[in-house]
Amino acid sequence: MKTLTVEQATPGLGRLVELALAGEQIQIRKGSGVVELRPAQASQTASDESLTPREALRRLQEDARLTPQQAEAYLRELREEWLAVESRRPT
Repeated sequence: MKTLTVEQATPGLGRLVELALAGEQIQIRKGSGVVELRPAQASQTASDESLTPREALRRLQEDARLTPQQAEAYLRELREEWLAVESRRPT
């Protein structure tokens, strides 16, 4: 988790937004107050729209606040589970 002062965050705000969208936890401090920079929740529910698998995983990552490394490990586990199931199916 990154914690920056307003003065530190201002010049690189665009990059901080990119990091937050990628799952990085970022806090900005002003005096004794702290705010968190994170993606906003979508206004539509999943039942209202059709998501691609990639977009569904991206939203899962955002909602769970996974780091890119955690998301990659999760996808690796899913793939290994799928391969194990596929290898047990009769041909």
